[in-house]
Amino acid sequence: MGFTNMFAIGLSGVNAYASSLEAVSNNIANTDTTGYKRLRTDFSTLVTMEAPNNGVAGGGVGATTRQLISEQGGVARTSSPTDLAVSGNGFFVVSENASDTDTSAFLFTRSGGFSIQEDGTLMNEAGYFLRAAAVGEDGTAAANGLSGLETVNVQRISSLAAATSAITLAGNLDANAPLGETVTQNVQVFDDTGAARTLALTFTRIGLNEWAANAAFVDGGQESIAAGDIVFAADGRIDEALSSFPQSLTISANAGQAVDLNLRSLIQTARATSFSTAQADGAAEGALTGVEISRDGRITALFSNGLARDIYQVVLANFINPDGLKDGPASTFLTSSDAGEIALDIPQTGRAGAIESGALEMSTVDIGQEFSMLIETQRAYAANTRVISVADELWRTLTQTAA
Repeated sequence: MGFTNMFAIGLSGVNAYASSLEAVSNNIANTDTTGYKRLRTDFSTLVTMEAPNNGVAGGGVGATTRQLISEQGGVARTSSPTDLAVSGNGFFVVSENASDTDTSAFLFTRSGGFSIQEDGTLMNEAGYFLRAAAVGEDGTAAANGLSGLETVNVQRISSLAAATSAITLAGNLDANAPLGETVTQNVQVFDDTGAARTLALTFTRIGLNEWAANAAFVDGGQESIAAGDIVFAADGRIDEALSSFPQSLTISANAGQAVDLNLRSLIQTARATSFSTAQADGAAEGALTGVEISRDGRITALFSNGLARDIYQVVLANFINPDGLKDGPASTFLTSSDAGEIALDIPQTGRAGAIESGALEMSTVDIGQEFSMLIETQRAYAANTRVISVADELWRTLTQTAA
């Protein structure tokens, strides 16, 4: 073996283990970086073949460092519902710019420490905005590829009201009540803006097992809503075939608001009149109080009146070979031909894992393992520098002897 090969082999070792030291150093520095995927350095012989006179022609060692992107990190619980971790396959889709019209630079990350900004957008600790599919009032969401994703803004709906769609009245009308006796039960109903009005349901005894019923507002506006008779059968239940009071109310003053009137639990017995249930659904306008995010990626806005509305569907980007993604800035990844085609999956469907709300995926670095690797790599690096030193000494001895 010539001195040139000795120097080259030693130098290849120094370069290889320097790359390994760089990878180990980067791993140690990112021990607590959310969603970080550790680097691993693999070594391989460059050239090894037989040489004349039973010698060996060595080419040294080469090093290849790659990021183990597909490794799952541990999940740590937090107190923020907008902290998100992926349990299984998939990456959050993020962008550096919050503008929905800028679709030029989508990135992919497992770093899910998202927080609500002053303008309502969700941004992670690296400064990237979460993208998701908007959910319509009918509850459906269509991603339509990357370009169809919007920047998540939890203030997209700042307040919410619900119009009354059903009224339930249950109780008893006294079968021994004298003719002409009237009882009234008030119910609060809401229009689609959340404005409340008082609706009076009035019942007047007009005959054996028969009552006249009327529904009317008592606070102005459209007064009479509906009128008719209610006839009770021998068992005390309403005989719907003989009764004329409608089971559905139409409030024309509220743009034709339709309200289902459920009187099926209203009976007539020889006991004092009383109403056990008198309630209507709907709600006055409520302010946004927060959000919750489900395992299947639904972002739901919560309101002070108890209402909730799905506003976004988080999708996870999946690749045939996630380890083939290119390393991007600040714990993000970029698409590449090695990674294969991208697929946008709803969490817990297809290849996508589940989303853990109030949790973060921790770094995949094992600090103990990295320190062990650091010691081994330092020793190997020092040994290769020693090879170069010995080769230099031998060269000097040879040249001095020849002189």
